Amino acid sequence: MKQRFSALDVRATVTALQQRITGLRLQGIYDVNSKTFLFKFTKPDHKELVLVESGIRLHTTDYTRDKSITPSSFCMKLRKHLRARRLTAVRQIGMDRVVDFEFAVAAGPQDEGTYHILCEFYASGNIILTDYRYQILALLRVVRLDGAEPTYAVGKEYSLPGAREIEPVTKEEMVEWLKKAGPKDNLKRHLATFGAYGPALAEHAILRAKLSPMLRVATSVDLDLQSPQVASLVEAYNEAYQVVQKLKTSVFPGYITFLESSVGKEKEEGIDGEEDDHVYDDFGPWLFEQFKSKPYKEFSSFADAADVFFSNIEAQKLKSKAHQQESAAERKLQAIKDEHEGRVSALEKAHRKTEEQARRIEMNLEFVDQAIMIIRQAVAAGMDWKELEDLVADQKTQGNPVAERIVRLNLSTNQITLELDDPEEYWDESESDSSAKEEEEEEKEARKEFSGPMSVDLDIFESAFSNAQRYYNSRRQAGIKHAKTLAVSSQALQSAEQKIRSDLKATKITATVSQQRKPLWFEKFSWFLSSDGYLVIAGHDMQQNELLVKRHLRPGDAYVHADINGAASVIVKNKMAATAPEAASGVDKKRQPSDSDETSRSNTDGSSAESIPPSTLFQAGVMSVCQSRAWDAKIVTSAWWVEAHQVSKTAPTGEYLTTGSFMIRGKKRFLPPAQLVYGFGFMFRLADDESIARHVNARQQRLNIMEENRRAAEGQSAFTRSDSHVSDSSIADDESAGGDKQDTEEMKTSVEGSANKAATKGTDIDFGAVRRKYNLDEIDDAMEDAFEDTNSGNTGDARPSDNRRHLSAKERRDQRKGKETNSHPATDAADDSSGRKNGER
Repeated sequence: MKQRFSALDVRATVTALQQRITGLRLQGIYDVNSKTFLFKFTKPDHKELVLVESGIRLHTTDYTRDKSITPSSFCMKLRKHLRARRLTAVRQIGMDRVVDFEFAVAAGPQDEGTYHILCEFYASGNIILTDYRYQILALLRVVRLDGAEPTYAVGKEYSLPGAREIEPVTKEEMVEWLKKAGPKDNLKRHLATFGAYGPALAEHAILRAKLSPMLRVATSVDLDLQSPQVASLVEAYNEAYQVVQKLKTSVFPGYITFLESSVGKEKEEGIDGEEDDHVYDDFGPWLFEQFKSKPYKEFSSFADAADVFFSNIEAQKLKSKAHQQESAAERKLQAIKDEHEGRVSALEKAHRKTEEQARRIEMNLEFVDQAIMIIRQAVAAGMDWKELEDLVADQKTQGNPVAERIVRLNLSTNQITLELDDPEEYWDESESDSSAKEEEEEEKEARKEFSGPMSVDLDIFESAFSNAQRYYNSRRQAGIKHAKTLAVSSQALQSAEQKIRSDLKATKITATVSQQRKPLWFEKFSWFLSSDGYLVIAGHDMQQNELLVKRHLRPGDAYVHADINGAASVIVKNKMAATAPEAASGVDKKRQPSDSDETSRSNTDGSSAESIPPSTLFQAGVMSVCQSRAWDAKIVTSAWWVEAHQVSKTAPTGEYLTTGSFMIRGKKRFLPPAQLVYGFGFMFRLADDESIARHVNARQQRLNIMEENRRAAEGQSAFTRSDSHVSDSSIADDESAGGDKQDTEEMKTSVEGSANKAATKGTDIDFGAVRRKYNLDEIDDAMEDAFEDTNSGNTGDARPSDNRRHLSAKERRDQRKGKETNSHPATDAADDSSGRKNGER
């Protein structure tokens, strides 16, 4: 696997940096680790991050990394001299792996105030800060080449190395170099150090010459000047020279190759893995011949390829380190658990063994008493202990059953050790009933670990029952000890587990490498997505209000503002309107629209904010009210909205509009009073294509409702126009000829019914469902209450409030429906009476 940049990689990177960061200002310098630094270059509305790892790599990056909390002294030195300075040039020193970043003053790079950053990518690498005379001001590491005197140190002059330049290859140079090859050198190894081409270009040239890289130079290559092998090599090297020249002037795609084993294994197992799951092998700024035989991926530039290559490897290393820490902590915790379980199991086994020994004594009472009596009598007779042991051994040889069961004599402690059997193992259980047999089977399973003869220590001055009782007492004490040990051990285990986990949390590697998300254009404003899927944007301050309206208010959008001074400008982006390409902004700066041309202007634009659902407009109004002075003053007020073409930056004659202020011409459409309720929402970013595929139709239902709302609005407007036309015709006929009003009502009803049928046929909309969806009944009631309160306040009527009861929205609707129902008979009666009067006349 390739680990660091070659000279060709440095050349491709420098070409890309010259186009991307030249002219930008160095805004910040950060430590990633002791050898890696992150340089942030910026200009208005644009930034570039350049990652420099001493001796390894140099490229722009789109990945975020955790940076050191406390910067190093070298980083502080770089910040002191270079922060906010403009980068004037980036160049490679010859064909060497040395890059010079120049921060020159306006007078020129030879004048005081110019600084250089020299990055070396060979050997251990280095990063050096110099002044305009290349006097070293700071460096990452001090270099000593010969003797103890440092070659590179603060205060010394940085001598630019003798730069190697790449030149075209001639036949004489090629033959001369090939003759220097050893007896076992192959073409790939020997040509890797030829000139300044490097190993990658050397292998590329060998393959282009139709030769094998493993060909022995001394035995398999014709070194004559007229040799076709030499001619093909020279021609291939001249093509490689052209590749280097192209990379010096233009940016070309970059490539990453994968190990064939990782890709082949996934194909065999039928796994459709992503490229990030493959094992990276190499990267390069050109599609070399050796890359074509391997699986590879193409990127838009070499910088992007290098960024993906190193960032993924870095992320894998961090994950591996974190996994090793977790594994070590788990092993330590498991060792403590095993020790605890071993201690508990030993106590449990001792408890069961003591009980089994007592049971064995009870099962062999006569034999135990007999053995105790024999030994006790011998001791009482004053027999020597040694003679007694010899006597027991002699009796064993003679087949004495009691002596055969004596294992040893411990007369110093008045004890003997007997080997006792379990008589139940030899009993015939054929005649026992089934229930007793099952119980005995369970007991046997519990005593299975103590099957066979068991050694039992007995006190010779106590009877068999006394010895059995002593064992039972010991079993009871062992049980108490076991319970105490279990409780203490469990507590100790929990404490050890908590300590291990706390230590792991304190020392756990939390550094991550993740791809940086590019923020959307509206994220610098306050924004949200309405319940209907519309984007609502508001400015944070006066400058953002000005920018928002001037740049982003388009025909068809709605401009929303609270009915109070000092509120935020809110716009609702209308995705149902077709934005004209030539319409750069909805704000008219050249002419002042009047009330008379409002309708014609809206129709001319071909788009209107009428299609935006009322619920979205109401939510935008709540946002505008909450981001106004009403929030601090706790004032409940309403908001209004207008079309985009009603917003103008042109003030009337003699007046001046401040920043963030706009002139509104035409009718304002007020929204219901808004509650001072604000909240935060969470949006989850989908990271992969699989997640995106699962959420493709997440908003389909809302989009369908929005489409129904738009069609309903169109059908309602068509019905209103037809209704108005029929009413005007009926009134004209009544006034001129005094015709029969009943005929007019019939014609009106028929036209109304046909309009409803046409609208229903074209839209298939349930208007009741639409009104319930957007809470139009509650909005109408709220607006009616606000209108009544305003009228009552303006007329100044002093009505007693004690006799009035507040009616809910449902009661008002029921009351209104009742009035409409009661009014129909009276209307019919009035029509009949008027008809009779007309007939009489």
